[in-house]
Amino acid sequence: MKNKEMVKHNINFLEYPLWFQDKVIAEESENGFIWEDRAGYVYRSGYKIPTKTDAIFLLYFLLQSQKNNYCSDFMVSRYKVLKDCELSIDSKWYSRLQESLNRWLRVDVAFKGKFYDDKEYQHIAFHILDSWSIDNKTKQLKVSFSPNFLKMMMGKGFFKYVNFYEFKALHSPLATRLYEIICKSFEGRNTWAIDAVKLAEKIPMNERFPADIVPKIQAAVNRINKHTASNYKLEIRRPKRGKAVFVFHKLTDNDNCPIKEKLCQPDLIPKDKAFESLLALLPPERRNQKTLQDMISQAWKLHGSDYVSRNIRYAVANAKKNFRKFLAQSLAGDWGLSMIEDEEAVKQTKQMQAETARQAHEIHQADTIKAIFPK
Repeated sequence: MKNKEMVKHNINFLEYPLWFQDKVIAEESENGFIWEDRAGYVYRSGYKIPTKTDAIFLLYFLLQSQKNNYCSDFMVSRYKVLKDCELSIDSKWYSRLQESLNRWLRVDVAFKGKFYDDKEYQHIAFHILDSWSIDNKTKQLKVSFSPNFLKMMMGKGFFKYVNFYEFKALHSPLATRLYEIICKSFEGRNTWAIDAVKLAEKIPMNERFPADIVPKIQAAVNRINKHTASNYKLEIRRPKRGKAVFVFHKLTDNDNCPIKEKLCQPDLIPKDKAFESLLALLPPERRNQKTLQDMISQAWKLHGSDYVSRNIRYAVANAKKNFRKFLAQSLAGDWGLSMIEDEEAVKQTKQMQAETARQAHEIHQADTIKAIFPK
């Protein structure tokens, strides 16, 4: 990666959100918005909250400051901003740029003992921008960062570099926010685990249940792998019913190619009775479809027969249209587990009912015998 693409970014602001992915909430927050993390991070906006577009602009402004020796005040052409951010050069986007500046101008954040500077946790609060203006003659845009914010972004030794071009190329707000968190979380390690609900709160996401969270995170990881130089394998563990844990594995150059090939390229269809029994679970008209055979083969090698079997049965029972896509999502998120758990619950209920009926029958027989042969 070229140095000119890399933006120095404080790890605290990769961990905690500076912007939000929900555009509906953003439009409804014109009169103010407050978001608090349970750990003590407080985010306040006196206007519409920033979204992914605003995050691109902010990262671009940070890049310009960095190029000017981290100067808090700098001048830049609005045309250049839109061009470098790969946005249309028209009145709509000129207005959106000014809208973004107004959003950042009204944001302030506070850390209640949670801001870490690589030495200690601090109580600290500051805003993002001090001001912005447009020169009447040159039409140049002047941006003034809050000196405290800029100082914090420099990291004090506790920072990561974020690739600006990867950041804007992701497009998906969820994938971009996950990209920020992953950048921070793989500091000094190649594996990172987190509870699915906790990750959703950290992003934050509207979804609250693992069944809804898992497929969206899986899709976001796939997008990151496709549009950035990084590559991650996502493992999903199910410690108990209603729980899911994400285990992210950062793939190195040595294992990048074979694993990508394993996950993304068609495999030779195995000749195995267990595998053939999985194909037999498909509707008859789909058993010879190569794309489905490849998908099932890969999942079978990764997760085993029981895992794949329940997800095929779940897809067969529930897919209304686009069976292939539904099965892929079911295999990625282990949607079939809930079906197995429901079946087990029904089975246990029936067993309890049978046992109750048996006991009632034995009591009835005993009462009948007593009636016929009283003492």
